[in-house]
Amino acid sequence: MKDYSFNAEDGAVIYAAKWETEKPKGIIQIIHGMAEHIERYDEFARYLNSRGYVVAGEDHRGHGKTAGSLDKTGWISPRNGWHLMVEDNLQLSKKLKSEYPALPYYIYSHSMGSFIARALIGEYPIKAEKVILSGNGDFKDTDITMVKIIGNITKIFKSGKAPAKLLDKLFFSALNDNFEPGRTGLEWLSRDEAKVDEYIADPYCGFIASAQFYLDFAEGMSYLHSKNCFEKPPKDIPLLFYSGELDPVGGETIKVTQVYNQYLQHGFKNTELIINKGGHHENLNEINRDEVYKKMVDWLEK
Repeated sequence: MKDYSFNAEDGAVIYAAKWETEKPKGIIQIIHGMAEHIERYDEFARYLNSRGYVVAGEDHRGHGKTAGSLDKTGWISPRNGWHLMVEDNLQLSKKLKSEYPALPYYIYSHSMGSFIARALIGEYPIKAEKVILSGNGDFKDTDITMVKIIGNITKIFKSGKAPAKLLDKLFFSALNDNFEPGRTGLEWLSRDEAKVDEYIADPYCGFIASAQFYLDFAEGMSYLHSKNCFEKPPKDIPLLFYSGELDPVGGETIKVTQVYNQYLQHGFKNTELIINKGGHHENLNEINRDEVYKKMVDWLEK
């Protein structure tokens, strides 16, 4: 793994990492989830290297080394935060394609990263050969409205940078409800206790995001409910929704199946859904992750 950082269009320094391999046959861009960072994907990236792929991904704004310090995690920007995260990943895509112009380009995305990936292919002609959307799901319009109301109230009485503790309780901590009583409160992530403990021990994971962060996220979710999200992308782009059977973000298969069906109904005929039996949210950190890795790369190559 080596540093692959770049300057965003607004001048912000975006930390990125790249895993190289000799004579690569393709490029895979990883788009990570909320309250984590790209270096958590080291094990998977090394597996992808072994299968012949060069791999790269960035730390989103407000995350990991892009945030710069722990006190800056969970804060993206005073405005247009969602758009900026999408644009950063677009810029990384262009950087990779310019460096490897002859190689096919793929996206692996997880959780919030999979929502960013959906926005990325919806807003821009990014021309990915295939896209994996892991840990995806949907949010009700009423939930989006609630986030906007609470987020704006928090901004008025505190600030946009203030930790959104109520929203965190309602929409992040609540993901563990079906796993209580639990040892850590984060059982929803994985059945592998060692991986959950790694997450807890990592100071750049599990932070409480700011009020503005949640408002930015709500804006992104509103876009994913719009016609443009489904009308702009090429209808022949292969999409794989990969979800743990017990993943609360995917509604224990209900929400992710609804999104999968939306894409089918809008003419995306090369769309597939794989459910990881017994799996929780982080498929790459599950007890059967060797099987998960292989299934994903086999899908890319078939």
